[in-house]
Formats: sequence, structure tokens, C-alpha cells
Amino acid sequence: MITAYTTDVEFHSGRTRSAPLTWGQEMIWDLIRDRDDTRTYAVLTRWMPIPLLLSVGDVLESLGELLRRHEALRTMYHPTATGDGVQEVLGSGTLPVEMFDRPADDPTDYTSIITDCLVRASEAGFDHEKELPIRFSVILQDGIPILLAFAVSHLSADFTSAELLVAELGAMLQARADGRGWPPPRQARQPADLAAMEARPEGQLRNVEAARFIRQQLARAHPDMLPARATPATPRFFRGQLESSAVAVAVGPAARRYRTSTSVLLLAVTSALMRCVTRARACPIDLMLSNRADPALAGTVCNLSQGILTVIDLTPDSFAGLVARCAEITAEARKYGWHRKRVVQGILDTAGADRGCQFNDIWSQLPGRPSRPSATVTELRAMTGSTSFSWPEQAPEKGKDVFMGVRGTAERMHLSLFADTALLPPGDIRAFLDTFERTAIELAYADVPLEQIAGWFAEASARYAHLNDGADPR
Repeated sequence: MITAYTTDVEFHSGRTRSAPLTWGQEMIWDLIRDRDDTRTYAVLTRWMPIPLLLSVGDVLESLGELLRRHEALRTMYHPTATGDGVQEVLGSGTLPVEMFDRPADDPTDYTSIITDCLVRASEAGFDHEKELPIRFSVILQDGIPILLAFAVSHLSADFTSAELLVAELGAMLQARADGRGWPPPRQARQPADLAAMEARPEGQLRNVEAARFIRQQLARAHPDMLPARATPATPRFFRGQLESSAVAVAVGPAARRYRTSTSVLLLAVTSALMRCVTRARACPIDLMLSNRADPALAGTVCNLSQGILTVIDLTPDSFAGLVARCAEITAEARKYGWHRKRVVQGILDTAGADRGCQFNDIWSQLPGRPSRPSATVTELRAMTGSTSFSWPEQAPEKGKDVFMGVRGTAERMHLSLFADTALLPPGDIRAFLDTFERTAIELAYADVPLEQIAGWFAEASARYAHLNDGADPR
């Protein structure tokens, strides 16, 4: 029988302070305050193995050190009289940690225990005024730590931050297992310091420049860029997810061939496929950025994600030309993406531009992502045998007409497409992701004409047309 109990982790830093929210924190604060469906969205969950032969004390001390290093993990959030938020960083305190001790002869598998921890944490959400924004669960076997799970509030961490925490905590635990001291913390600006920077005149100038850039993009956009193509399904929005080891291997060589980053390469593939959907000369795409180009922010645990409206020109007659356009617009987005969303939201609302597409590449930001060994195109094609596809979510309404997300691990990329079925019927969602994988594989070793990509999409669309008959595709 599993024994469940709670113990406390102590943390001491000596610095207590209050500060306004950063622009990234404020964006999530407004979402949580104004929407009823953000409970799960506002909690990020991860799990990881614990190196063998560590004691419970080793694990708890490492968790305390992690809290000491990152102020965002020991911050409470309070509303002001105007409904805004303020962050309160605690200098010391305790954090309860769930412990689940499973005897060796218990039939419950570890997957069930981890899943229960993560689901329970997601559903519970956080009371940001009364509790710290992170929860840990340790799974033991006969008193020996085996697995660690954590849930962190999106107010305190974006997806890159969550991966940073996994990498840092893993390195700390491994160091203890090897009999070494913890690795030194990475240089990282704390959220309260970032909020102070944003409040200075140079921060206000960023907002002015971002507003100007967005107005320029709106001047290039028009309402019929994303016309309806079919009768929508019920519920209207479907999310398809393709998990591919082949794409995780292929995008590095493909990006090197075009002398660009993997993120630009992935955006270019997405844009090539949007050409098949819109038949327009340009496509509005809200680019989600981590804003970690500044070395002082590379290791920061905070919500730094920020989207900015762009319009990508789809008129190039080659994939190389499309890559060049995507590189240009990505560079501009990085220049203007760090801004306060409240400042520009009125501009977007007036223009009715809060729909359209969104692209979020988290995979390229994975910390410590190792270089992959090369593979021939034949080997890459063979790897598609392990590719899996699922329909993890359906919803009556979403904030964007098309959302393309790229996540996963260094070894296996998760391509997620959440789309309005009036624009992309279920069969075309599946065709989009299948063609994405096929295109990325071929690009690793050869140029692919844009007409060829369109042909592959048409073939896949016909193959999956039966998914458009109104039945639940799952």
C-alpha cells in the first residue's frame, strides 16, 4: 500500500522585496483574471527521474537550493485596488512537498502515480495570494527517491523556464549522486529587476516602437487572408498532434543547409503550408517569442513569452526565398516583441486583429539540446514508422484561428496544430501535420519546390477526407 505524507523544504535567501509585475507576468495575470478557462493553461507540469542512491535529504536540500536561486519560485502575487498585480518575493520560508512511498510489492505502476500527481496539480491551480507558485511531489520505493514531479504557475514560469528548471534540477541531483557540489547557478536576471528595467524610459520606448511596428503590420493585413473553406465541425476547433523523431533529427541539417536557425526553418515550413490554405499573398502570424536573446535573460525563470503580430509574405517562388522572408520577419519580431501587451491591445482590438494565426516554437529553445547524429534521407524516412498522431483536444472557441505549436524533447518533436475547422477541416489538420513531417525530412538533403509541398498537402488532404464527415476523429 502506498504511504502518502507531506514534509517541508526550507529556503533562505535573505532578500525580501515587492515589485510590479513584469510585462510577461502581467499578460498571464490578465488572462487568469479575465477568463474562466485558464485553470489548466495557467499551470505547467513536468516530471523527471531521480538518480539512484540519493537520500530524501539530498533531494529536499536540492529543492531548497532551487528556490533560493530563483525568486520567481518564492513569490506570491497580490491584487491591487485597481485590479493590477504586485509580486512579493519571500526571503525565507517553507514549502510543503508531497511524498508517495510505494513498496516494492505494490502493483501500482509509477506512470499512474506520476499522472495522478500532475493531473491533480493542474486541476487545483494556485492561490497566488496564499501559496508559493510551485509544488513538488517525490515518488519513493521503500524510502528511496525514484521520481520527481512539479507543477509551476504560468505567472512565474513560461515553457522555456520549465525546461530550465528540469535541466538545472537534474544537474544538481546528479552532482549530489556523483559526490560533487551543486553546479553554480547560471547568470540570470530576477523578475523584480526585470520589472524595474521595464519601468524606465527605455522600457517605455520599447512600447512606442512595438506599437509602430504593429501598425505597419496591420497596414499589410486584410480580412480575407484566412477565408472559411468548409462547414465547421462541432465543437468548432480541433487540435491534432503529431509526434515525430524524424523531424527532430531532420530540422538541424535542414536549417544548416539554408544557413538559418531551426526556429526560422520551422516557421518557413509552416508558412509554406499556409500557402496551401490561404491562397493569399501574405499571412498574419502572431509570433510567440521567448525574449531570451539578452544573455542576462537566458537562464531567467520567469514568464518572458510575448507575442507580436507579423505579416509574412508568401509570394517567394522558392523555399529558400520563403526562408529569407521568415528570417527577416523573425528578426523584426525579436526586436519589437518585448513590450507591454496592454499598450498595444487597443490597437489590435480596434483593427479586429486578435484572430489570425499564431506560431510558438518552444522546441528550439530547449536548454542543452544536444546535436543529433546525422542520418541519411532513407533512415529519416524509415524513422516515420515510429511517428504517432492523436487528437488531444477539441473546443467550441479559441483565441486564434490557427495555432501552430512546436514542443517535445530533443529526441522527439511534438507538432501541434489547433485550428478552426471552418478554415482547416479535421482531414486537412491531419494532412497539414503529415506534410510538415514529409517536408522537413526532404529539406534535410535537398531543396523542395513550393509546388511539390502543395502537391503533397493535396494528396494527404484527399487521403484524410473521410475525417471531415462529422464523426469524432478519435
